[in-house]
Amino acid sequence: MGRIIVIGIDGMDWRVLEPLLPELPNLSRVARSGFGGELEAIFPPDSIPSWVSIFTGLDPSEHGVLESIDYFKKDAKRFAVDTASFRGRTFWDRAGELGKSVVVVNPLLAYPPWPVRGIMASGPVFISGETSVEPPAARGRYEPPPLGGIVDFPDARELASFAEKTEAETRRVARYTAELLRGEPWDLAFVTFLTLDRMFHFFWRYQDPGDPTYPRRNRHGEVLRRFHRVLDECVGTLLDAAGPGCVALVLSDHGHGRRATLHFNLNELLRRNGYLRSRISGPPLLSPRYHVDRAKNLALETLHRLDLEDLSYRVAHVLPWTRKLKKGDFMTERVENLATASEFGGNNPFGGVEISKRRCGEEGRAYETVRDEIVALLLGVRDRSGHPVFLWAKRREELYGGPHVDRFPDVLYLMRPEYGTAWSVHRPLVTINPRHRKISGGHRSGGVLLAGPLDGWRLRRGSISPLGVADTVLAVLADGADAAPGGAKRSFLERH
Repeated sequence: MGRIIVIGIDGMDWRVLEPLLPELPNLSRVARSGFGGELEAIFPPDSIPSWVSIFTGLDPSEHGVLESIDYFKKDAKRFAVDTASFRGRTFWDRAGELGKSVVVVNPLLAYPPWPVRGIMASGPVFISGETSVEPPAARGRYEPPPLGGIVDFPDARELASFAEKTEAETRRVARYTAELLRGEPWDLAFVTFLTLDRMFHFFWRYQDPGDPTYPRRNRHGEVLRRFHRVLDECVGTLLDAAGPGCVALVLSDHGHGRRATLHFNLNELLRRNGYLRSRISGPPLLSPRYHVDRAKNLALETLHRLDLEDLSYRVAHVLPWTRKLKKGDFMTERVENLATASEFGGNNPFGGVEISKRRCGEEGRAYETVRDEIVALLLGVRDRSGHPVFLWAKRREELYGGPHVDRFPDVLYLMRPEYGTAWSVHRPLVTINPRHRKISGGHRSGGVLLAGPLDGWRLRRGSISPLGVADTVLAVLADGADAAPGGAKRSFLERH
C-alpha cells in the first residue's frame, strides 16, 4: 500500500521559488522526480480559509471558515477559530477511517489537537500558547517545540533577531517531525511550516528593487533567499526520515508578492455614486468629524514618508478608538447605507461590497439590480492611464454555491495588486498605503505544488487544485484503488 508525506509551507510563491530551485537541492529533487509548478489558491487567498480547504477538500462556501488575521489589531495574539467545522473531516481523519496511521504536526488552526489514529501535535495560531499533543503520552516520548504561528511583530531594530529566531523555530519543527517519523509507524505524515508567510510580510521590501520603499543598501536583502535555503534543509531532513518508497507533496496555501502600495477608498466611490451616506450632512470643512479623520490620515501618511511607521503602530495600539478610524466607521453609519465596502479582505486587493436588502426595500430598488449596478460600477473604474483598477467583480454565487455562501459579501472583486482596499470617505479615490513599510509583503494566488517521486503515478494536470489535495492523499494511501470515500474524485494523481 502507498505512503505519503505532505509538507505544507505557508505562503511559498512559485514565481519566487522557481528561480531559486538551482540552489535548493531537496525541493529540486522532488520537482525533478515528478512535478513542480504553480498551485492557484482558492478565493480568498488567505491562510485560514485556504488551509481548511486543503484539509477538507471543501471550498470556503462549503466549510464556512472565512476568518482572517489583521496583524494591526490589539487582539491578534488571541486569535482562534472554532475547529468544529472541520474536526473529523480532514484528510488525516479520513485516512484514519481507512485504517491508516498518521503523524500530523503543526496544522494551522487545528488546535487543540483531537484523537487520531496516530499522533497529532499542534499549537495556537500564534506561538504564545502551549503546544499540545494527542495522545498526551506521546509528549513523554518526544518533546515538542513551540508550534503555531509567530507572536512577534518586530520593528525595524528587531528584524535581524526576529529572522534568527524564526529560522531556529523552523528547524526545530523539522527535527521534531523527523523524530516522530523515525520512531512511530505511519502511512501519512503531514507537517506545516507557518514561518515563511511571516518572513515575506516583514522582509519583502528589502529584496525588491521595484518596491517604492526599497532601501538601496540594507542588511536584510538576502534574508528571504536564506530562509528558502533553511526550508530546503528542513525538507531534506523530512525526506531522509521518511525514507524511500514514499510520495512527497510540497505545497502552499497561497503565494506572496509585493503588498499594495496604494489604497483604493471604496466607500468614497460608493458615496460619490449615491450608495453610501456620510455622517457629514453639510459642508465637510465645517465638520469636526471631517477634520479628525483628515488629521488621522495626514499623520499616518507623514509618518510613512518619514519612515516612522513603527511609531504609528505603537500609537495605534495605545489609542482605543483608532480601529474605528481605520475602518471608516467614524465617517459612515453602516446600517444606513445601501452598499458598503466590506472588511472581508482587509487591506488586500481582494474584497467585497455588502448590500443591504432592507435598504433596497425601503428605497424601492431591486436587490439583484443593485448588485448588477455595483459590479458595473467597479468594472468601470479606470486609473489615470485608462487601465481598469478592478480585474474582476462578480456576484458571490458566480464563485461559490455552498451552504455558507451568504457569509461572503454580496459582490466580490479582485483589484490590480498595487491597490488595497480602504474605507475612507471625503478623500481622493486613490491614496498611499501608509503602512506599507511595516508589512510590505502580501498574499497573491500563485502558490506552489511539488510532487514526487511519481513512479507508477500519472499527474492529471487539468485537475490540479487545492481542493484536490485531500482526495490525492487518500488515492495514494489506497495505492490507486477506489477505496477512499467518494472514490477520490478530485485527486490530481492516478495510477497508470
